[in-house]
Amino acid sequence: MTRAFLVAALLAGCAAPQKTASAPKPVKDVSPLERKFADTPDDPKVNLELGDRASLGGDYLRAEQYYVRAEALGTPEPQIVPRIIKSLVMARRYDEALERCKKRLERTPTDRVTRLVEAAIFEALERPREAERELTVLVRTKPDDPNPYLALGKLYRDSYNDAPRARAMFTKYLALAPKGDEADSIRYQMEEAAPTPDDPPPAAPSPAAPSPTAPTPAVPSSNEVPPSQP
Repeated sequence: MTRAFLVAALLAGCAAPQKTASAPKPVKDVSPLERKFADTPDDPKVNLELGDRASLGGDYLRAEQYYVRAEALGTPEPQIVPRIIKSLVMARRYDEALERCKKRLERTPTDRVTRLVEAAIFEALERPREAERELTVLVRTKPDDPNPYLALGKLYRDSYNDAPRARAMFTKYLALAPKGDEADSIRYQMEEAAPTPDDPPPAAPSPAAPSPTAPTPAVPSSNEVPPSQP
């Protein structure tokens, strides 16, 4: 069990939340929000606000601690889980973030944002086939959403080095979101990568000289069909 789940389990099992022993300690320079936390440590909104502030400051461990408390104190899952996942991802704790995504999707398979994040984590872990699987689910369930096409285009470009498939996905993204956040950048990349009419066709590679000991490859007759490539 990860530390985050252990803390959440301990907090959830407390009969009297005010006796929770695992609350993160505020820093010495006490702000009004931290004074409020000292007075009402089991206010989920206060914990959520402190988590947000810690996250903005780059203290992702402290942010996770406050978020886990807010979760155990009743903050709705759609509101708190994305924050926890973001903290784990920013801290490069990808395996824990992936576990959070999986549990969320087991309960709510229609959560598209979490599935998109899960695909990005798979790609970060160099697991492109699993990332492609999750993105394909998003395309199948909502074909007019441009974001999965953008993610698939980047996946095919960066992980598979498959320019034709990447271009097809980027083209679909631009058709659905011509003024999207990354539309201009993707359009520029596609124009740069497109061959010009003046470009000469690539030269065919010269056949390698056969080795003296190598067997002569069999040439299929006109009525034979060459075996398909794996």
